[in-house]
Amino acid sequence: MKTISRRDFLKSAAAGAAGIAAAGILGACSGDTSVSQGDTTMAGTTSAGTTAAVTEAVTETAAVPETQPAAPVAGDHMSWMTPPQEVTEFETEYDTDVVICGHGYAGICACRELSEQGVRTILIEKKPEDMYMAVGNEFGALNASILKERGVPYIDPVEFYQNFMLNSQNYANQELIMKFAQNSGTTTDWYLSELTKEDLDTMTTAYFPEAEGQLRQIGALKFWPSVCSFYGACNQTRIQGLNRQVAVDHGAQILFGTSAHYVIMENGAVAGVVAKTESGYIKINCKAAIMATGGFGADAEMMEYFFKDLKGCFIEKNNDALSSMMDSDGQGIKMAYWAGGHLETWPVPGMNMKHYSPSASVQATMPQALWLDHNGKRFCNEFYGTIEHRGRPALFMNRDAFYVVFDSDFPEYRCHLVPQHGAWSPLNGNLESFRKELEDAYAKYKGTYVEEETSAAQSGPGGPEGEGPGGPGGGPGGPMMAAPEYAVGETIEELADNLGLTGAVRDNFISAVARYNDMCAAGVDSDFGRDAAVLFPVKEGPFYAVKTTPTIGSSMVTCGGLLTDGDQNVLDANMDPIPGLYASGNCCGRRFGNEYFTPIPGVSLGFAIVLGRECGKSVASFIKSV
Repeated sequence: MKTISRRDFLKSAAAGAAGIAAAGILGACSGDTSVSQGDTTMAGTTSAGTTAAVTEAVTETAAVPETQPAAPVAGDHMSWMTPPQEVTEFETEYDTDVVICGHGYAGICACRELSEQGVRTILIEKKPEDMYMAVGNEFGALNASILKERGVPYIDPVEFYQNFMLNSQNYANQELIMKFAQNSGTTTDWYLSELTKEDLDTMTTAYFPEAEGQLRQIGALKFWPSVCSFYGACNQTRIQGLNRQVAVDHGAQILFGTSAHYVIMENGAVAGVVAKTESGYIKINCKAAIMATGGFGADAEMMEYFFKDLKGCFIEKNNDALSSMMDSDGQGIKMAYWAGGHLETWPVPGMNMKHYSPSASVQATMPQALWLDHNGKRFCNEFYGTIEHRGRPALFMNRDAFYVVFDSDFPEYRCHLVPQHGAWSPLNGNLESFRKELEDAYAKYKGTYVEEETSAAQSGPGGPEGEGPGGPGGGPGGPMMAAPEYAVGETIEELADNLGLTGAVRDNFISAVARYNDMCAAGVDSDFGRDAAVLFPVKEGPFYAVKTTPTIGSSMVTCGGLLTDGDQNVLDANMDPIPGLYASGNCCGRRFGNEYFTPIPGVSLGFAIVLGRECGKSVASFIKSV
C-alpha cells in the first residue's frame, strides 16, 4: 500500500484545489481520506483524480487505495461520497466467507443459495427481527409450477428478453435479463418450496383469469399476466422467514439490528465488512460482500445526484419534488462506491417517478380516454403500452390543467387493459363501482342526486397495483382509489362550458374531440399513432371529463445505483470487476431503462428473488476459486 506524508498530501490537495475550485468540488467535500494500518485499509477516497477536502482530522499518513471509484461529474461531489472514519476498536470480530448486507428479497435468496452450497455466510440486517417486514407482496414470474397448474400461459424466455430490451432501449444488462428469464420458473419453485398447500392456496394471480377485453400486446410491446400475489395470511414476510430458516439450517448466521458501515479492502479485494450494533462496532472478516440494502430514496443528496434528469423538469408552482415511500438510504451503494465501485450513469430509474404520479392523478387509470392539455389540445398517445412510459410527455409540458375526456360508453372501453403495474382492473367490483360513480355524477349534473349513507371504508375505483391489501386494481379488498370530481355535459360544447373553458381553449377542446372521433372512425390515429385496438371514440352523450394537475417526482423505490457485470460483480472506474464485491436487488443498476416498467406486474421483486439467487451462485463460484 503506497502512503504519502501529511506534507505531501497537503501539497497535493492544494495543487488540486486550484483546478477544481471553480467547479465547486473542493468546497463541497468534507472529512478525510482513509487511514492506513499495515496492508489493510478502509475503502477509499472520494473520486478518481481528486481528494477530499483537507481538515485537521488528517493524520500523518493517508491511504491511497489501489482501486478508485469512478469520478462523479464535476461539481457533483456530495457528502455521502466521503467515506466515514476508519474504525479500529470492535466489540466482536467474526470470520466467514461471505457477508450479505440487507435481508430483503435479494439478500435472503443469496443467503439461502450460498448456505445450501456450503459457503459460510453471515447476513446483517439493520432492523430488529421483531420489526422486520418484507416490502411488497407480489412478484412477476415466468413459468413457475404453481402458475402452470393454474393455467397461466407459458412465456418464451427469449421473447420476454427481446421485449424487455425493446422497453429498456437496450440499456439493461443483457446477461442479467436473460438470467432472470431463463431461471425465473425454477427459482420461483425453489423460493416457494417451504410453503404448505394451505399457504399456496392463499396465492392469487393478478390479471388472471383474464378479464374480457384484456390485451397481451399494444403495438410492439407485449405483456403477460404471470404473477404470484400473496396478500393473505401467507405474505412475503412469512415466505422470507421460511427461506431464512432454510439458510440457518444450512449454517448461515443472521445478525438483526446490525447496520452495515463500510467494506474493508486489502490488496484491491474485499477483506471484510465493518458493521454497527447497539453496543458498538463489529468486524466481519470475509472474502466477499454482497450489497443488498435496497434503494436510496431516504437520502436526499443521493436523490439529487441520481435524478438530475427528472429534477430538470420540475415546475415549482406544481409542488414537484423528489420523494420516495421507502426508508432505504443507499448504504450499500455508498459502501461499494467507497470501495472503488462505479456509480451507475444517469438516468437511474425510479418506480413510477418519471411521469405523472398515479397516486395523485386519475388519468393514470384512464388510458382509454382522450387526454387534452391546458390549451385544450391533444398532446400524446394516451394508450402507449407501458404505463410508466405513457405519461412521459407530461414531463415536458405546462401542467396547469390536464383533461381526461370520455363518453357514456366508456365503462365498456375501460375494460380494455394490459396487465402491468398500475393498471385498473374491471374485476373485484371495480367496474360496478365506476358505473355507480358516473351515475352519481350524472345525477348531480341533473340535480336529482340523493346522497347515500356509506361507511368510511368505502372509496372509488381500483388504484395502482400493490396499494393496500387489495392488490392490483383494488384486488380482493375492493376499490382503493378515491373517486375524482367529474364534469358532465349532454354535448361536448356543454361539457366544455361546465369545465369553465372559454375562448380559444374552448374552441380547441371542441375541435380536438371532433378530430379524434374522425380518426377513431377511420381506424388510424394519424396524429399520435394510438393502436387501433384501443382507439375508442368520444361520441355518445352524456359526456364526462376530469380535470387534474399532475405532479412528478414521487417514487415508490429507486431501482439502481451501481454498475455490475453479468455476475453482479461491482465494476471499478475501468469497468473491471472488483474481487469479492457484489450488488443485487435495488443496489444493482441496469435492470431497467431510464424508468421502471412492468411487462409483468411485480417484475422488480421477481428480479430481486431470481437475481439474488443468481448472485449467490456467482459468489459461491468466486469463493471456491480463491
